[in-house]
Amino acid sequence: MLRTFYKLYISLIISVAIAAFVVTPVMQYLFVAKFTQSDAQDVRATMYVMRDMLAEVPVDQRKQMIDDARAPFALIDFDLTERSKLNLSEKDRRALDSGYSVAVGSDSLLLAIPGSDQVLHTNQMDVPGSGPIFRVMAWVTIVFVVFGGLFLWLRSHWRDLEALREAAQRFGDGQLHVRSGLPSRSSVSPLATRFDSMASRIQTLVSTQSEMINAISHELRTPIARFGFALALVKSAKDEDERRRYLDTMSHDIGELDQLVSELLSYGALGQPGRDPESCEVDVTEFIDSVTGSLSLEMELREIQCHVSIFPIDATATIDPKLTARALINIVRNALRYGRERIDIKATVDREMLVIHVDDDGIGVPEADRKSIFEPFHRLDRSRDRNTGGFGLGLAIVRRAITSQGGSVAVGDSPTGGARFTLLLPVRVA
Repeated sequence: MLRTFYKLYISLIISVAIAAFVVTPVMQYLFVAKFTQSDAQDVRATMYVMRDMLAEVPVDQRKQMIDDARAPFALIDFDLTERSKLNLSEKDRRALDSGYSVAVGSDSLLLAIPGSDQVLHTNQMDVPGSGPIFRVMAWVTIVFVVFGGLFLWLRSHWRDLEALREAAQRFGDGQLHVRSGLPSRSSVSPLATRFDSMASRIQTLVSTQSEMINAISHELRTPIARFGFALALVKSAKDEDERRRYLDTMSHDIGELDQLVSELLSYGALGQPGRDPESCEVDVTEFIDSVTGSLSLEMELREIQCHVSIFPIDATATIDPKLTARALINIVRNALRYGRERIDIKATVDREMLVIHVDDDGIGVPEADRKSIFEPFHRLDRSRDRNTGGFGLGLAIVRRAITSQGGSVAVGDSPTGGARFTLLLPVRVA
């Protein structure tokens, strides 16, 4: 807003300056006749000639003679006046009596006519630029210059607004790839930047939503198809044992559907706009112990050892404990799914950054898949089986839970031969 005001103010100042210092002098030069020193000498000579001529003419005919001798468009006009009506100094009176011309003001000359009380009076042309017609022309030109400067300023402003309006119209018509494309020097650049940012977010949200709908439809189709097939088998069962076996299969499919819906709700809740993470100071050692304790039974069943190391041992950090715990649990479960014998969890707090490494000794993650595994419903080729691959939402939840706190998550090679997942969270160290 201030930048727009400054541009308008500067445009007005420049326009007024051009009008004051350029327009008026140029018009005077082009349209106003110049009265030089040489012209003044000629006027005096003309006055002496005119005086001699008037002195030989009767008083009642002098006025008519002056009118006849007056030239059209003359710079100097002659007139007669009574000497007694003039307020002259003694010096001027003596000069007139001696036959010399007397200057009155800056634009008049007086010359006495011998033998009478009359004085030949010259009315010099108006001061250049002081005439009413000239003033009107000058002000009209100044107005055009000022409004011309405003037009030049408004033209670019209006052109950028029209470009932004057209982009908004096309975006509203469904062309989500449209951007304003206005340069940073534009007066509406802040508005255009906000529009482009909003358009990018909306395009991303719509694209993500479409992908989610397609993925959810695909994920729901399989258990629903198995459920319908099991229902048909129940109807055709020959005995109670066979019917109970089919019902158990249906119960398993219902549990899978319930788990999928829970994962979808969790993933959707993390992506809701305006949801601010909580801020709570936690002891890092106790926090990681609570996470590993909640998974201890699964570790025992898979016969996998978990080793935890924290530095410094008494470190505390301010984080969102629920989101961080959810992310860490999903990472550890992923390590349990693919690990063989051990999982290493290392946490360090340094320079206001909490870094958690989760290492397993499994098969690792190919470098080509290390970015895509955090996308929803993405499963590696070797994990298509839901017994190992799940629904493909675990790591997507991890990324949303961490990035919502201003952190990041990455995957690489583990020193133990498998995959290393790294969680980085900005924290305030106590």
